[in-house]
This record gives sequence, C-alpha cells and structure tokens, in this order.
Amino acid sequence: MKDSVSIRYATSADVRTLVDFRIAMFRDMGWTDEVRLAELAPRYAEYVRDASSRGDFVAWIAEKDGRAVGGAAVLWERVPPTVRNLNGRQAYVLSVYVQPESRRRGIAHALLDVAVSYAKDHGAEVISLHCSPEGQTLYERYGFRASPEMRLFTEPASAAWTPRATGRTAAEDAD
Repeated sequence: MKDSVSIRYATSADVRTLVDFRIAMFRDMGWTDEVRLAELAPRYAEYVRDASSRGDFVAWIAEKDGRAVGGAAVLWERVPPTVRNLNGRQAYVLSVYVQPESRRRGIAHALLDVAVSYAKDHGAEVISLHCSPEGQTLYERYGFRASPEMRLFTEPASAAWTPRATGRTAAEDAD
C-alpha cells in the first residue's frame, strides 16, 4: 500500500461503519432509491450483529490516521457437499469497499488478502463473491474466476438501478 493503512477485525462498535460502507457501495454501483437504502440499513445492521454472534460473519476495517477508509467481510455458508467442496462449507466475501478518496492505493487488495487468508485458514475449500464491474479486474488478478452460476430475481429490478455497459444491470452485479 502506498499509504500507511492498518487493517483490524471489526467489532460490534463498527456495525454502523460497516452499514455505511455497504450503503455507499450500492450507491457507487448505481443504486439511487434512497428509500430502499434506508430500509436496508437497519436490516443489514441486525444481520451483521446476529451472524457475527453465531460466528458466521467476520469483518475487517481498514484505517488510515485513525479513520475508517474501507472494509470487507466473510460470510460462512453451508451448502451441499460437492466434489470441489466435500465439507459443504464455503466462504463468501462481501462488502469489499474503499472510500473514493482512498482508492487506488492497494487497500482493497489488502482487505481481500486478509479475507481470503482468513477463509483458507479456517478451512474454506471454496471462496466466492459477487463483484461490481469496477472491482472485477482486482478479483480476476487475485485468481477469482467467473462461474456458471445463474440467478432469477423474483422481483422486477427497480428503476433505481443504472444499466451497466456490460448489458447487465447493477442489480445483477450486486451481492
């Protein structure tokens, strides 16, 4: 990293910061429905508290000069065992976010290093994530590859999503 940034485990005192980063992430991806974002905030905060207390969610905060500038998390998922994942436990990396003024300094890569190392050290045979078009290059350089996963959204995409140049909507790219 070009700047001196430290990464630490997030605590219960960081839930608001994790929520704020997630909301900012969706805004950066083109979400404009502020009512929906306001509805998301308390639900995500409750989820983080609950999943953290069960040990299913671990997050990190990147700090520069004592100020939070980014974050990332790992969610543990139980899935049916497969030939590539016999233990049926996979890590899902989510909410990798760095504030705009701190981007292009290696912080997202450092957060990804911490999250992937944690997942591997705790037995993950599979690590997955969903990425925005802006983050795709980082993840591909790291070794993540596109998979044949498909999705069906049972609710029509909101007009609050801005279409992406890829022909997919931001909703299709979101985690």
